[in-house]
Amino acid sequence: MKIETGLSQRTTESGGRATLESLESRVLAASRNVPENKRPDPEFQRLYELLSAMEGQGEKAIYEFLRSLRGADGQSPAYPTAQALMAVTLQVLVRLKDDGLQESQLYKEVKGANGLAFSVDLFVKGFMREVFQPMEDDAWEKSEW
Repeated sequence: MKIETGLSQRTTESGGRATLESLESRVLAASRNVPENKRPDPEFQRLYELLSAMEGQGEKAIYEFLRSLRGADGQSPAYPTAQALMAVTLQVLVRLKDDGLQESQLYKEVKGANGLAFSVDLFVKGFMREVFQPMEDDAWEKSEW
């Protein structure tokens, strides 16, 4: 059995000479070719594993868990708005689908949590529209579509 060190030989196009190149430099060069959205995110991976462990607890438990998560500073919410909650649940749903788990209970629960976040976002937007664009009683009927 041959054990390689951190250096490997690579033949170059010019002259056919073998040069030594560190494994780290090869990994770095390869990571530059990976699109930004395909790079592993350790923070998201941790969240994905935590949510996977919550399977069977229901959509409300997952929604409350995501709302209770704290950011890097330990005090501010990690997902402060309903839109941020929708974005992270959508990202989890895509990952579950990529892993072939679209028929799982967890997928249904995360989808329900996404629906809860969507409902909250819709309610807030409707309320803000009413507050900042008040209309008279018959003004709504006279407005143009």
